[in-house]
Amino acid sequence: MTDAELIAIARAKAAELRRPSLRDAEVAVDGPVAEVLLSDPRYARGGGLLVVIDTATGTVLRAIPQL
Repeated sequence: MTDAELIAIARAKAAELRRPSLRDAEVAVDGPVAEVLLSDPRYARGGGLLVVIDTATGTVLRAIPQL
């Protein structure tokens, strides 16, 4: 999966969880799992969402709010 696809999956999960718009995204792929950190630069802390995705299927394994 491309970074753009992973970010789209993470943003869809954020919308499903009714999280505010999270403009910035960082992607880290480690084997079969990708971690996408969504954040908003307006906030010094908090408000982010870490989404763990299975890269083979595109399934969201976990969505962890960042404090």
